Amino acid sequence: MKKELEQLIKIKVAISLNKLLEKNSEHHLTDEKNNSTPTSYSQIGDSAEIRKATVSDIFNAKSIPRFDTLVLIIENMGYSIMDFGNEYSSITNSEIMAFKESKF
Repeated sequence: MKKELEQLIKIKVAISLNKLLEKNSEHHLTDEKNNSTPTSYSQIGDSAEIRKATVSDIFNAKSIPRFDTLVLIIENMGYSIMDFGNEYSSITNSEIMAFKESKF
């Protein structure tokens, strides 16, 4: 049971972060001049001073981030914990299944 819950947490964290990253990418396309928010794992890693591999593992549900690492990523993407929480709590079972099919 614990392993299944940990896997679900990893997936929901990854989906939430990917949604926020997608929003940054969309915003970047519409407002290139005034946008300094990260749009890639590399940019997130650089701005948050976290290894790109760590960022990639979190965004691909390979690891559960420590809370401080999660906060660094979220804030360096230009969002708040509340923004992340809203995304996290709105994830549907179909999104989870689609993520599993695409990654595992």
